[in-house]
Amino acid sequence: MKQSIQIHPQNYNTFTPFSGAPLGILPIYEPLPNSVASSDSSKKIIVDKDGVIPHTPSQQENRIIRFQRQSVSARLLKDKRVGGCLRYRMAEYVRVLKSVEHGKCHFADLMVCGSVWDCPVCSAKVSERRRAELARAVSQYKKNYGGAVLLVTFTYSHKKEDNLKELLIKQSKAMQWFYRHRTYKNMRDKYHQDGRVRALEVNHGDVNGWHPHLHELWFVQVHLHDYETIKGEVFDLWSKACEKFGLGAPSEKHGVDIRGGDDASNYIAKFGLEDKKTREWGIEDELTKANSKKGRKGSRSPFELLDDYEKGCKESGELFIEYSKAFHRKKQLVWSKGLKAMFNLEELTDEEIAVQKDDEAIELTKIFGEDWDKALRVYPRRDIRANILALGENGGADAIHRYISALLEKQKQLN
Repeated sequence: MKQSIQIHPQNYNTFTPFSGAPLGILPIYEPLPNSVASSDSSKKIIVDKDGVIPHTPSQQENRIIRFQRQSVSARLLKDKRVGGCLRYRMAEYVRVLKSVEHGKCHFADLMVCGSVWDCPVCSAKVSERRRAELARAVSQYKKNYGGAVLLVTFTYSHKKEDNLKELLIKQSKAMQWFYRHRTYKNMRDKYHQDGRVRALEVNHGDVNGWHPHLHELWFVQVHLHDYETIKGEVFDLWSKACEKFGLGAPSEKHGVDIRGGDDASNYIAKFGLEDKKTREWGIEDELTKANSKKGRKGSRSPFELLDDYEKGCKESGELFIEYSKAFHRKKQLVWSKGLKAMFNLEELTDEEIAVQKDDEAIELTKIFGEDWDKALRVYPRRDIRANILALGENGGADAIHRYISALLEKQKQLN
């Protein structure tokens, strides 16, 4: 393994590299608090049922993973904007800003692609904003309208040889037919539905291939205690839609799933939520954070395909390219007409959200454009941008500039 550049930011005396990042990432150093560094034999170590010490990634680790995945995506999708996202400069300098509220650093004056499908970095920011919108809508609906929110999931059977783009076309036609059918309109009136939000999700399994499916939130005025009746009604119509447009027949057990808000708030709670430390997975996450969830039972999310490609699996890279082409220009989240207006929510595109500044930030430092360009080229298959942000948070401007200087010196040696 190559020797990493060790930078010791001011105000910290002890540093240790963390583990758990995908292959090929340049290690960074984070502070090791004295309370952790000192041996404490009285502290009980918690292990899971398999004898493994659970590891919840830190925010810095998650950021490193997102930047590294973005770099892999850029190498695969050479004609897409993700290749320049948070790399291409829009000004003479690259500014590093630090949030006044959270103390987290981010870049300014760089191009942002805004793609929730191709870019793990933009996807994280956009999906979090969308999650916040949904959480607000769910809360207001229950409080101000006395209504309930149902999580409705639509799936269908599929085979490994199925083409993803063709599946999505058939799925779209089936859903359009479903919502235009008089049976659905009768259900909508019966349960006093005020609107719905639809989210598109996909993962890939080794046995059955691509698995595109839909999650929806139905805002209804009727409080249900038994979901079997509405589930049967939805399933009957969904089965007819799948048959009409050539989709695999949905199973009675899994084809349609309907849950209330309380039950759905813990739905898939243990799979892939980055901020699981602070709150549980809710129904708003199920709709907005598809790409941050980990696949189950041998399946992989699109961004997990990037990890496997980086480890040498060529097929995973080909699958990610197929996924990117199939999802091009598709919307991750669609609100029914008039629903956002009920909650005074602003209509913003993914691109607008991706460049939006959510809180007040101060300028920590500037990196001269030519130095930025050179620093990014030192390690072609590693990503140093997350290192820069972490050093800014831990050690300030001085730590960043020492790190950049070390990288430029390394480049001279390589040349």
